[in-house]
Amino acid sequence: MMNRRILLAVMAAAVAASPAPAFADDEKPVPIPPELLGQLRQGGFNIFFRHGLTPNYKDPIDRESNDPRPADCSHERNLSNEGIAQAQSIGEAFRSQEIPVGIVRASPMCRAMDTAWYAFGRYERDFNLKLHGTEPDTDLPEAKIWKNIRNIAKILPLPGTNSILLSHGTVGEVFGAGYLDEGEAVIIKPDGLGNWQLIARVKSDQWQGQ
Repeated sequence: MMNRRILLAVMAAAVAASPAPAFADDEKPVPIPPELLGQLRQGGFNIFFRHGLTPNYKDPIDRESNDPRPADCSHERNLSNEGIAQAQSIGEAFRSQEIPVGIVRASPMCRAMDTAWYAFGRYERDFNLKLHGTEPDTDLPEAKIWKNIRNIAKILPLPGTNSILLSHGTVGEVFGAGYLDEGEAVIIKPDGLGNWQLIARVKSDQWQGQ
């Protein structure tokens, strides 16, 4: 399989001609450009989020099996109070900015499902969004998830809406946008012909606008 760094470089070059993305790294958030906001209000985009803020990095591990137990939120890394507020703020911004939301799907990890719930009030679980953060060029199951996510990105949202997909930090790398912060997102545009284009990388507080 192609080396991961080479793969990401190729993908980044492929989307270089896309509209100016919101890749702001300044302390003060830069609102989404009005042109892009207008397009989002028309629908037609797949928006892949990393889950909201969590209090620590590693997932708690079950002492007996030495494996995470994703069916039990008490054995997972969950949203902090700040993460809950962050998700609620994202949802409020979508409503106030009149960005229409159609399908909402989330990784089965509780922090992803909870982000979807607090932001959008609904979700469907999707194991195809459960990234593990491993190297796809050495981990075949992870490579399959990357492939599945790229295929999801090709699917047109319901007419007049945007699809919301809650995943994990490496979902940005899947699209050549780099590792995402908690609550950050990448906006992807499917063309209906089996292709997709990276449009923007958006921090959680950029949705609020001016």
